[in-house]
Amino acid sequence: MLSDFSFNLLHTDTILMNRIQFFVLTGLSSILALLLIGQIALSYSVGHAQGEWSQDQSAVQQGNIFQNDLKQLAVRIYSDSTRSTDPGLKDLLARQQITYTPSGTNATETPAAPATH
Repeated sequence: MLSDFSFNLLHTDTILMNRIQFFVLTGLSSILALLLIGQIALSYSVGHAQGEWSQDQSAVQQGNIFQNDLKQLAVRIYSDSTRSTDPGLKDLLARQQITYTPSGTNATETPAAPATH
């Protein structure tokens, strides 16, 4: 059965392409190649931007943590300066331009604007 089948029959039909079909096919494949390159470039830039955004977000989160720590430190320094007679503690807050005013039981710390030298 296989001997009766000729593999040459598969290749006897030739497909001819005229110039217009060739240029259309070449143009479409060029457009697809450009789109692929654009996709790769955009993926790289988005990944890079996401990495930068992640670093910025972690810096902001660390800043919030440090701000809370600074508030606690200012409250402790202020409370120690009111209990002791050491003027250095009040000077420490003044040098760092940190003002603290207790308001009843709910005390908050407000940092002053830094002076430019």
